[in-house]
Amino acid sequence: MTQANRIDAYIAALSRALRGFSEPDRQDILQEIRAHLDHRDGEGRLDEALKSLGSPQDCARGFSEELKLQQAFTDRGPARTFAALFALASQRLTAAVGLLISGVFFLFAAGFAFTAFYELVTPELAGLWSNPDSGSFFFGVIDSGSLPETRDLLGPWLFPVAALLTLASLLMGQWLGRLFIRLLMRRPRMLG
Repeated sequence: MTQANRIDAYIAALSRALRGFSEPDRQDILQEIRAHLDHRDGEGRLDEALKSLGSPQDCARGFSEELKLQQAFTDRGPARTFAALFALASQRLTAAVGLLISGVFFLFAAGFAFTAFYELVTPELAGLWSNPDSGSFFFGVIDSGSLPETRDLLGPWLFPVAALLTLASLLMGQWLGRLFIRLLMRRPRMLG
């Protein structure tokens, strides 16, 4: 098999592996890889280039990861950021850590939103509760009958405080998620 045939075979297999991409993106990637392989072939280093790219499936997976990261970074929405971290968490430790940390803040946001909602529906069950006997505090929803010694410290201020904490938790989760997306984007490009 000639070097040109090897390049053509790799590009054909890569084209099949990139079926999920839009046609313009697919063609751009194929042109970039072909130019890279042609250049390395001209230097007499085609075997080294093919080895560094890996299988066509691995190469396509790398471009898929890169595309997910770019979309998450440019979209700026928490759903896209969380989805990108979730999709890459099984393959990259940085994504798994980012998913865990930002996910904790998103869960806090959900808890604060639930408490704010509950304050609107049944205000006597939601609050920042204090138990003077034990010195403990609890923010959220409780069955007031089970803890008669507790008292609500925020009263009507619970809703704005819970709404503010919801927003702060969402923003912190999104900021941390984007930070981990930036860290993932710093890896060296496939073509060197």
